[in-house]
Amino acid sequence: MKCNDSREGSKIRRQQPLIIAGPCSAESPQQLLSVANELKRNGKVSYMRAGVWKPRTTPNSFEGYGSEALEWLKEVRQETGMPFATEVANEKHVYEALKFGADLLWIGARTVSNPFAVQEIAVALRGVHVPVLVKNPLSPDLKLWEGAINRLRLAGVNEVGAVHRGFTMMNSSPFRNFPMWEVALQLKANNPELMVLSDPSHISGNSAYIEILSRRALSLGFNGLMIEVHPNPQIALSDAKQQITPNQFNSIINSILNKDNTDEDIMAELRTEIDALDEMLVWALSNRMAIATEIAKVKSQTGKAIIQPDRWNDVLAKVIGKGFKMGLRTEFIKNLYNSIHRESLQAQEALANQKNEMMKIG
Repeated sequence: MKCNDSREGSKIRRQQPLIIAGPCSAESPQQLLSVANELKRNGKVSYMRAGVWKPRTTPNSFEGYGSEALEWLKEVRQETGMPFATEVANEKHVYEALKFGADLLWIGARTVSNPFAVQEIAVALRGVHVPVLVKNPLSPDLKLWEGAINRLRLAGVNEVGAVHRGFTMMNSSPFRNFPMWEVALQLKANNPELMVLSDPSHISGNSAYIEILSRRALSLGFNGLMIEVHPNPQIALSDAKQQITPNQFNSIINSILNKDNTDEDIMAELRTEIDALDEMLVWALSNRMAIATEIAKVKSQTGKAIIQPDRWNDVLAKVIGKGFKMGLRTEFIKNLYNSIHRESLQAQEALANQKNEMMKIG
């Protein structure tokens, strides 16, 4: 099946910044109409976003209303004139979204992480003149992200952009997805013509961080924002914590577009990133110490000495070399890792002493 798209030469709106906003999920015609009217009154929104197929982590959770919701979006556009965007994850989604006249499509992080799925979508979009945005994959894999974009380009999709929504981390963090701004900025550097937006809603996972993340994104040169807006986030069927009301959205957008970032704004966002990195460091150190304890058990069973100078010298040389490439002082890395090593040795010695005491008792 092939869907013929009649909108020859459809182009992504090039407002700077480009603002895409709307609910995480299309929940009802009334919800969509309410949001569309508010966004239209704002005057700075180019597309209303709403997911109709929701890839949920947990089975039996709300997964969207599908084609029925596309009909709602079509009717809301007819009534308000607000163009709409939605996510597609496979070939069928593409055909359905185009059938109902979607003005812009995006490919989500889970789908981008699967090259087979992206290729299927690219084939379905051949000869179609609708802009497509590609969210970053779940992992900070720049080649995978660029690969998805290039699959669409090779299929003849002329209007391709990208959306930075942060990256999944195993440990806890103040953010739902850690920003790792440098990955998106490298994508932009590699592709200067590419429009790259940031999605502070999915980075934050918490409405409290939307404004500071939006400010940071625009200060770093991102071309726009994708923000989740719901008339009543508390009763949202998906991602309730990260959605904001239309009034909150208006306040944030008017504030960040009408004044420069202050030092306090930038400091607040940077400190939140530091908090997230500190949690990652503690998580990494905890796991490192747990592995060192397992090594101590093996040493004890095999009669090997706790201190292994050759092995430690190799470790130190490697981390000093990596640190140097990343701009870290040799003395700093050396002192840091010697401290980590001392703590590891103390833990291993404590384990050995505990075993000896038990043997005496036995």
